[in-house]
Amino acid sequence: MTPLDSTLTQAHAYRLTRLARLLRRHLEQFLDTTGLGLSVPQFFLLMRLEEQDGRIQGELADPTLDDRANITRLVGGLLDRGLVERHRDEEDRRKQRVYLTAAGRELLEDLRPVVLRARQELFGGLPPEDVSALERVLDHLEHLLE
Repeated sequence: MTPLDSTLTQAHAYRLTRLARLLRRHLEQFLDTTGLGLSVPQFFLLMRLEEQDGRIQGELADPTLDDRANITRLVGGLLDRGLVERHRDEEDRRKQRVYLTAAGRELLEDLRPVVLRARQELFGGLPPEDVSALERVLDHLEHLLE
């Protein structure tokens, strides 16, 4: 059976879209249990800053997720909570760089074991070779579609 012959619930694109929504709901529920009041986009933004602090605010957006319009609001919410700070870029004063504060770093450090435990609960039942295969397939599909 080819993907075009399959029913909707068998179609790979449908299943991946549905899985993405289920994973997002799972992450929302997980973040709710922490009591930290973080949204999924705020959590992702903090994680991006942990990977590379001091990014220009516009670079925090993911073009594929089309979240550029929300970045100002997301950063503003994190600023209000003291988790990030903004400074003008020294080379181009029109741009602003966003940095994690000590409170932001501490929050991520406190979340790390909880996140790792949640990931283990979700993916721990998969054999390592299946996880590797999943990563290869996802990388391949992303590369084809970018």
